[in-house]
Amino acid sequence: METTLTAVAEQALRKGTRAGLEALLKATLRLTGATGAALYEGRACVMKVGRPPAHHDATTKPGARNAALHIWPAPLTTSQRHVVARFNAFAPALLKAHAREVAQGERQARLLEAKLRLERTVVTLEKRRSRAAHDLRTPLMVIRGYVDMMLKGTAGPLNAQMQRYLERLAKSGTEQKELIDRRLSPLAPGLDDLRPVLERAFAPTPGRRRGPPLLTLPAQQPVSVKGARADWELLTRTVARSTANAVAVDVHLGPAPDASQWQLRVQACPGTPLPPRTESVLRHLAGRLGGTLAVQREPRLEITLRCPRDEVFAVPAHR
Repeated sequence: METTLTAVAEQALRKGTRAGLEALLKATLRLTGATGAALYEGRACVMKVGRPPAHHDATTKPGARNAALHIWPAPLTTSQRHVVARFNAFAPALLKAHAREVAQGERQARLLEAKLRLERTVVTLEKRRSRAAHDLRTPLMVIRGYVDMMLKGTAGPLNAQMQRYLERLAKSGTEQKELIDRRLSPLAPGLDDLRPVLERAFAPTPGRRRGPPLLTLPAQQPVSVKGARADWELLTRTVARSTANAVAVDVHLGPAPDASQWQLRVQACPGTPLPPRTESVLRHLAGRLGGTLAVQREPRLEITLRCPRDEVFAVPAHR
């Protein structure tokens, strides 16, 4: 009997709980010689095999009404009743697993439906974004074209006041184009949390005699930033290597005075020289990430990076 139950459990594990339930009922028919069997969860019949009667209450013993497993005809011998009792003890666990599997399948179906809805929404928003970008850029290009022509003297000589107005108009057109590009360009994938990247980069080095770097990171919310993960990992590793020989290193990450930015400040004491090539690499990476870099060498080395938040991953604060 235990071998049979093991085989049923393996069947449920490999092919799903419904296959396990069917294997349990078939094993019941084989071991008891019954003509029909059914599994009930409360009053709901989960599965039937064989030829059970239309109304099982008439053939079920009163003491077995609350059992999950019912067979027809009722078991007569002691060995048959032992098989039914043993299988009845195993059936509830299998039924609970089946209920969890069904619930998980329904949840998966809901998630898939939500995913499809989001994909359709993203496609619609992308089309709207593309149309808006085109509708905004087209008249702006026309305006900038005419301004350039007038500045070049195509429409005739300009006095000083007209020259000043056109230069101001050209500057405003350039700023407007940059704003459109920034607001309506396709979003580049950002980094959902910068904290693990910093923890790996500034992890204590085995065998290092000096104390480990002191990391002060936000604890309540993920630090979502724009830019590729590879660029962030390269930047943090470069800063960590540049301050590796300092006696004390203090890494602080928190909100910048500008609410749309994060501020990363790394202080090394005493001040260690920062090679010009390393500083150039850091400034290049900061520019790629859309941030600004400031380096202070006295009285100690201080590297400050301000980078834009990624609102795609931002978690709203609970009130």
